[in-house]
Amino acid sequence: MSANHLKGLPDRRRSLVGVDDRGDEVSLVRAISQKLYRCGCCRDAIEPGDDHVIVRYVFRKGGSEHSHWHRRCALEVLVPQLRGLSATDASPSPR
Repeated sequence: MSANHLKGLPDRRRSLVGVDDRGDEVSLVRAISQKLYRCGCCRDAIEPGDDHVIVRYVFRKGGSEHSHWHRRCALEVLVPQLRGLSATDASPSPR
């Protein structure tokens, strides 16, 4: 994520999308927690009201899943592992 045009993302307007080592699409979307979650990386609490990242996987063999990550965990651990990382318009929240 060294490119300047990706700095500070994901934010309210832009999400990040890349591909993991299995070829699955991974998107990172900024969110504000509505309830208590456990980070998919460090397993520590994400408290209600915390700014965090929803990590969505779309599997190349079909199906999808998501988890909630601390922003710091996603940017330090997950983002460096993704290939072809780019910014895209953030999808509107279903709420």
